Amino acid sequence: MAEHDYDREMTEALDGAETAEVVCVILPIIDQCLVYDSRSAPDDPPRIAVSAPLGSGERRLRHVNRARPDLPRARELSVIPWTGSVEAFSASRAWELLERRMNASGFEGTEEQCAGALGELRQWERRSLVAMIQGQGPYHTLWSRTGN
Repeated sequence: MAEHDYDREMTEALDGAETAEVVCVILPIIDQCLVYDSRSAPDDPPRIAVSAPLGSGERRLRHVNRARPDLPRARELSVIPWTGSVEAFSASRAWELLERRMNASGFEGTEEQCAGALGELRQWERRSLVAMIQGQGPYHTLWSRTGN
């Protein structure tokens, strides 16, 4: 895919995420998703959290709606694929958009919730890197350690 195609598709994804009730950032390198649920009630602020991938947008919406049954059902989902590092994500327009939407909600604790979610993504990335180095999980080493 040409770089300009990627830029165009990312711009479209971000445009959709600007107003969607639920935004799911898929991070396949660490096999996790960052899920932002913009719905709120006076005693139930918007949420941003790390979650395992569920396989489809319909499943994600069902999961989000089951987790918060007292809120109106979410019907809009925007998906942003992110294949780069968590550090690159934290400096991206995608993260800025989610952080801005959380903080604009007017609820207390949104900055801490954002920082916690980003910290959890970093932990997943570290675990994935260690597994890669050790040849665990889906990774395999090219050379095995031999006894000396």
